[in-house]
Amino acid sequence: MLSSQTRRRAIHNHVIIVLLFNNLIYELIDISLFLNYYRLDTVSPATQSLCLMWMFIDETLYSVSTIAVAWASIERHILIFHNQWLSSTRRRFLIHYVPLALLVSYIILFHFIVIIFPPCENKYDYTQEMCGHQLCFHDSKLIGTWDSITHNIIPTLTIVIFSITLLMRVLCQNRRMHQVVQWRKHRKMAIQLLSISLLYFVLYIPIMCIELAELCCIHYELSNGFKQYARFFSYYVIFLLPFVCLASLMEKSWRLRNIFSCWYRPTQLVHPTALPTTRFVTREPNAREITAQY
Repeated sequence: MLSSQTRRRAIHNHVIIVLLFNNLIYELIDISLFLNYYRLDTVSPATQSLCLMWMFIDETLYSVSTIAVAWASIERHILIFHNQWLSSTRRRFLIHYVPLALLVSYIILFHFIVIIFPPCENKYDYTQEMCGHQLCFHDSKLIGTWDSITHNIIPTLTIVIFSITLLMRVLCQNRRMHQVVQWRKHRKMAIQLLSISLLYFVLYIPIMCIELAELCCIHYELSNGFKQYARFFSYYVIFLLPFVCLASLMEKSWRLRNIFSCWYRPTQLVHPTALPTTRFVTREPNAREITAQY
């Protein structure tokens, strides 16, 4: 995507670029720490600074990923049905760039305060992954509820609701207006969002349901086992998102052949060739030729 200037400047790809960079950092740091823990069966080095850094990266990038997709679900409605709102540079800056920058900045600032400078004392267990992961601010009624609802439940519901309404609006408009060219123009944006939203919906809905149940009636200790499995499966979003983006950006199937050219063997086709036909015309001898013969 970054190699193509057209795709890099396309507004609908900016959120996707942020997501890919976010997930790349997550894979390089967070997943590496997980693998190191599973290899040694302990957190190494067993220091408080490593635990804080690990928790900060995990919580922050996890929330950035979810909220960025939620904003993309809302922004697709603007890009497809209200593109006149982005007609000028100022409007594009206020509607497109500012909201995404504010959301990312808010997520980073919030987790930096509650994790690095917590209002309580964290307890670390170096024999468990992510040093136990249960940060003390989750025990706070106000901050813990705000974190679960604002950073997990609302973004997931936003992805589901706005993705379904986008699909319905696109299909209804296409049927009502019969604008084939307009549908082809916006089809890629709709398919790109729906494929990413489906990935987040399938893998994030379990953890969202568990956190919602914890806020209502279920105690944390009862749901802890299920929550670990649900959170583990949610990590697959990090690995599958690049492939989903790649599939949604493919315009023609021959580009797959260029990427995986070693898997394809050129097939030589033999076509029948029509031979040219020669037409013979008998010519009558003229009077001079007849006289010369005699």
